Amino acid sequence: MTLSNKGCYILDIINIDPMKRKSILFAVIFATLVFSAFGQKAEPAKAAKRPSVNEILDKYVKAIGGRDAIQNLKSRTVKGTVDLVPMNLKGTFESYAAPEAKGFSKLTIAGVGNLLEGTDGKTAWSINPIQGSRERTGAELLQAKLLNNFYRDINLAKLFPKMELKGIEKVGERNAYAIVATAEGLSPETWYFDTETSLMLRSDFIAIAPEGNQPMTSYYEDLRPVDGVMVAHRIRTQTPSFEIILTSTEVKHNLLIDDSKFARPKI
Repeated sequence: MTLSNKGCYILDIINIDPMKRKSILFAVIFATLVFSAFGQKAEPAKAAKRPSVNEILDKYVKAIGGRDAIQNLKSRTVKGTVDLVPMNLKGTFESYAAPEAKGFSKLTIAGVGNLLEGTDGKTAWSINPIQGSRERTGAELLQAKLLNNFYRDINLAKLFPKMELKGIEKVGERNAYAIVATAEGLSPETWYFDTETSLMLRSDFIAIAPEGNQPMTSYYEDLRPVDGVMVAHRIRTQTPSFEIILTSTEVKHNLLIDDSKFARPKI
């Protein structure tokens, strides 16, 4: 935030081969960086008060600062800490984002090393201690570009041609409108917008990785304004076997970021 069929791929990360486990873990961590209790059974919204998908999205854009404030942003730099539960792994992260779907993320995890991932808007790549350096292609590339779309929040209707209001669900103690959205060539995402504040509380999607697709649920917490735009300073992402917590300690906008930051390093 400025932020499918789960039964088809349920892995017990703890019991699979350690090398494969780390590879899947890396994919989930990076999906959390950009996109930086589960909801209860849906309750049908009352017909008289049921808003349209476009009305919900319009209120969301206003709630996070408004279209003009978001369009005034030309870059975002974030630094913070990362915790992986229950593995008890800790580290730091930094991420850089710019228009035209440009993004770069670096995690440094104690006992693991540096994990890098980026996209220049046309190609995408990742480097980690298990897989080495590789290019992301096909649906994985499509997802990387979609997640790194800098103005994603104000262009959801364009990026996701198919949307459906599923109803009202509980996210913790809050009521939220659940919208299922599908982009061409990818599995659906589900977003949960607070019925009172219009802020996005949670999102569900399938992270694509060569080792297998991984269902993820992200919660957006500790929302605070930075340069007039609401930013989640804490993102908790749950998978069937572990949880990743990203806590931002520094968020800056409109810093000059050289395009070389998003290029795949030569190693």
